[in-house]
Amino acid sequence: MIEFRKAAPNDAALLAATRPKVWATTYRGIYSDEKIDNYDLSYYTARDRKWIEDPKQDFYLVMDGESCVGYFYYGPPHSGAYRDFSMCLNALYFLDEYRGMGLGRRVFEHMRVVCMERGLNKFFCQCNCHNLPAQGFYRKMGGIPTLFMDGHADKAEDQMIFEFYLGERK
Repeated sequence: MIEFRKAAPNDAALLAATRPKVWATTYRGIYSDEKIDNYDLSYYTARDRKWIEDPKQDFYLVMDGESCVGYFYYGPPHSGAYRDFSMCLNALYFLDEYRGMGLGRRVFEHMRVVCMERGLNKFFCQCNCHNLPAQGFYRKMGGIPTLFMDGHADKAEDQMIFEFYLGERK
């Protein structure tokens, strides 16, 4: 059974080791081959440990037994403020063979519960403008695309924002 496990600081290496596998299937052709092929494991391990230790962020590993098959985290946005939204789904990734299994829907149900517990009626996420499968998923989850930041020389910088509302829009 696949479970979501709250990450602890000592999980930073596992999280960082999962990322390049996800990037290879998600971003090949969007990110430069150099960025994917020269992934700096020590840099990302240190960064992930710092972010996991941040009490404002909630990191979860998606575990299939002892194997990490994905991850997600949420909290204040990493890339700066967005309107009056205080909650951002900062990352949502699964290994390719675990996509289409309903795990993303489970993450969104988790997000809805967290938002309601915190008295929030909305959250948002960023998505690369060239990641069409992710865009389709976010639209299926009720996401409303609102801001497009594209046209950069580096396609990795082309981002869009999806807003999600749990009830009436205010």
